[in-house]
Amino acid sequence: MTGNVATRGPETESAERPALADRVREARARLDPPTVTVPAPRSAEGVIPAPSLKTDPNAPPKDLLAAVDALVEELSAVESDQDDETHRTLCRIAELVGDGVPEAGWSGSEKIDVEVLQATSEAARGLHGKAATLLERLDAEKRHGPAAVVDSVATTLRVVGVVADLEVFERARH
Repeated sequence: MTGNVATRGPETESAERPALADRVREARARLDPPTVTVPAPRSAEGVIPAPSLKTDPNAPPKDLLAAVDALVEELSAVESDQDDETHRTLCRIAELVGDGVPEAGWSGSEKIDVEVLQATSEAARGLHGKAATLLERLDAEKRHGPAAVVDSVATTLRVVGVVADLEVFERARH
């Protein structure tokens, strides 16, 4: 393999998680920012009701918000599941690719089985497919800010799948 050598050691309890779910949460916040609540004005007679405001024509559809929320939930489940070796490996690779493509053979030194790498590749490709579908929808609706954030997650997941595959090939050579 070519590229930068990842220099971080194996994941420890204090290591930062790749936070893919946090990035999609950021996209959700950009897509549907929180509303500001203005208290009703008061007069000598009491509270004057606020005028009825029409809904924002630029508000995202509820099914789009639900799709973003579903991806957040799935990524959160993967990142928080420390018992599943595939999920731990997916997060480890996402952490490593933050520094560049890891040097060939890194999984052997971390004692990761080839079967786990294959399952990690499949899991990353499945998540990438969901992120790419969401990205297409955001692009189609011209939601450029959230699309840019989801694109970074989709790219990371694609790279995770490729790195896992390359590592399987490398381990098969030896």
